[in-house]
Amino acid sequence: MESINSADTKTRGNNNNTGNGTASPKYKLIYFDLRGRGEIPRLLFTAAGVDFVDERIDDQEKWFKVLKAKMPQRALPVLEVDGKKLSQSLTICRYLAREFGLIGKSSWEQARAEEVMDTMDDLRGEVAKWIHEQDQCKKAEIEERLKDEIYPKFTNILDTILKENVENNNRSGYFVGDNLSVADLSVFETFTFPLTIHPGILDDHPELLDHRERIQTHALLADYITNRPPRPV
Repeated sequence: MESINSADTKTRGNNNNTGNGTASPKYKLIYFDLRGRGEIPRLLFTAAGVDFVDERIDDQEKWFKVLKAKMPQRALPVLEVDGKKLSQSLTICRYLAREFGLIGKSSWEQARAEEVMDTMDDLRGEVAKWIHEQDQCKKAEIEERLKDEIYPKFTNILDTILKENVENNNRSGYFVGDNLSVADLSVFETFTFPLTIHPGILDDHPELLDHRERIQTHALLADYITNRPPRPV
């Protein structure tokens, strides 16, 4: 999916109806030509096999002068469902996960999936501090804190959640219940960038490494993950 001018608009997926003779919703995901906060929704669509228009904006001037004012909260990502617009990345993920049955089988499992999502959003915020810091001395300090404090904190949290799921007789290797969920996609994608700059951060966590391999080779996801356009974030 290479970008063209202000936006690259592609339709992906393979579901065109609900299976009961009625048309499925028409989805469009609008985001920049990055993974960023648009990638977990893309993974949700891919895992569900649902068609969506993947509109990628790469013309920053047009974004600021024309397109930004048309967005409900002047920010991306935005999900359009039959023309109705929804903002906020976590809200979009929760909505899609519920629609596609990728958020657990019970209220408890749904809450646990959302717990993992919110935890990964906290980690994303910590990594973003390093990405956006311009002062090189401060950037180095943030990097040391990431390696010494932040990564260990979050990997230990995730280890605990995975083990608790196993203790509840769910030996699938997923974070919630015995099926793939938005929790797994959130963990996988949130660690994708950190692993490019600090490739050893999961080395002491074999369960997390196994989980990452499980998602990367999942029958519904492997082709997309392997062939998605390379982007720094």
